[in-house]
Amino acid sequence: MEHDAKMQDPDKLQPGDLTERSPFLRWLDNFWFYNKWKIIIGGFFLTVLIIGLVQILGQGKYDTTVAVACAYRMDTEEREKFTELLGRFCPEDYDGNGERAVNLRWYQVYSEEEYKEAVSEAAAESMYFEVNAQYNSDEYKNFNAYILTGDSSVVMVSPYLYSVLADGHRLMPLSEVYGDGELPIGATEDGYGIYLSQTDFYQYNQAAQPLPDTTILCLLRATVSGEASDPDTYSHSVAMFRALADYRVSE
Repeated sequence: MEHDAKMQDPDKLQPGDLTERSPFLRWLDNFWFYNKWKIIIGGFFLTVLIIGLVQILGQGKYDTTVAVACAYRMDTEEREKFTELLGRFCPEDYDGNGERAVNLRWYQVYSEEEYKEAVSEAAAESMYFEVNAQYNSDEYKNFNAYILTGDSSVVMVSPYLYSVLADGHRLMPLSEVYGDGELPIGATEDGYGIYLSQTDFYQYNQAAQPLPDTTILCLLRATVSGEASDPDTYSHSVAMFRALADYRVSE
């Protein structure tokens, strides 16, 4: 009985039988054995290349870019309205495609104080609030990595991230933007940013008001590489910054 239990079904292919019966599969098996790491590595780089091409080809045309980093994240509808609003403030159709379009980048980052405040507010309403620490850390790193690319020079940030940028000497002084002219309403005490809530752009446009009223509008210094290293492109960012900061509603 024990012998019978170990007997194999004669109609069932055993390991190696398939390659023995097919010259092509035998060749394929040998080819994989000797070249598998080349195939794996080549496949990896091919995948990265394809993804990169898809992103490049699928990327829309934009006249300028604005980056936002704060403790709030707009929902889809809010973000669409805000992006449309920014497009209306874009000074020119720089790429000549007949539209004024602004690319909006968003990063949700909590400082320790902002997190504690959010937890306290939620508790006051008998709600539970928690932020994934890894997600928050990743968003912070992603924002810092992104601004180093020079892709965007106009940023709207929380006071926490504003201090990080200021300490890193990443901000353009308003005095260098406005020269001998008067600084705009809402200029920060150190002269490197503008309190967004004090601008007419914020006060007279509901699409901007989901942003925390502590948000600060600022302009990054030109970078040595990336989009911001090109004088013309950087001038577009300066013009966008001033369009937002200088906007006034006639009384």
